[in-house]
Amino acid sequence: MTSPTPRPMVLAPPRQRHVFRITAAQHHAPRNDPAAALSLGRSIVREAAADGADLVAFPEMWSTGYALPIDPATAQPVDGPFVEGFQEIAAELGVGVLVTALLAGASGPTNSALLIGRRGEVLLRHDKAHLLADAEAGLVPGDRFDIGWFDGVAVGVMTCWEREFPEAARELMLAGAEVIIVPNATAWNPTRSHQLEARAFENMVAIASINYPGDGWGQSSAYTPIVFDPRGRPLSALLAQADARAQYVPFRFDLDALRDWRDREVWGARYRRPEAYRRLRGEGIATSGAPDVATGAD
Repeated sequence: MTSPTPRPMVLAPPRQRHVFRITAAQHHAPRNDPAAALSLGRSIVREAAADGADLVAFPEMWSTGYALPIDPATAQPVDGPFVEGFQEIAAELGVGVLVTALLAGASGPTNSALLIGRRGEVLLRHDKAHLLADAEAGLVPGDRFDIGWFDGVAVGVMTCWEREFPEAARELMLAGAEVIIVPNATAWNPTRSHQLEARAFENMVAIASINYPGDGWGQSSAYTPIVFDPRGRPLSALLAQADARAQYVPFRFDLDALRDWRDREVWGARYRRPEAYRRLRGEGIATSGAPDVATGAD
């Protein structure tokens, strides 16, 4: 009896991890010149895409360079050449773009971010809800925090000052966001970095922050909620941070590790007690007088 012919061993290739590659465009934008901002922005997208970016993200209100005072005459229609120019380059290169602009609207201009997909489609529009009282007093605030799906990743946006409102990140987490992009136009300091560390940790989301360059500015940065290794030793939430110079800042987010962390750890939505958050639910609660000790009522 002869032995059966041995079968050749087939080695399966290792499974590719899902790495989400965001490139922050930490560059100066032409001031109050949307056509020039579009031209520069398209060249930035082309260079970042050639370097392997999945998504190229711009600082706040790229269409004007966040020039102050804000000139409503520079507001761009959402179906106009500024937005369409970014849609065209996204579709040509098969890359995502998070572009920001002063957009025109029937009720007035908005400070807006548009998430554009690889085919040039708009996946998400976020109008800044928390407007700066003085600089943005003439703008129309947004009224929601939604997500868009890019390459199977749930993406949300908080624009600049919105990072300082825990409710903004919480809304995005409850909507299912895995990655939050934060376009900025601000001086930067450790406190603002720590804010984003906290937003990432408490909501179990990755965060990519993009800023304009300049002395005391810049420092575009990436954050992870994974703050302990498998043995329980602490890790830094700060994944990467640029200096103040104009540059491309590549961020790499391991979505497999992020999703595993969200599946097995305790933060985010898992142990929330919404029934106890009466004021957040908008329920009227009397605040005058001493608390009622017997009932626990205020």
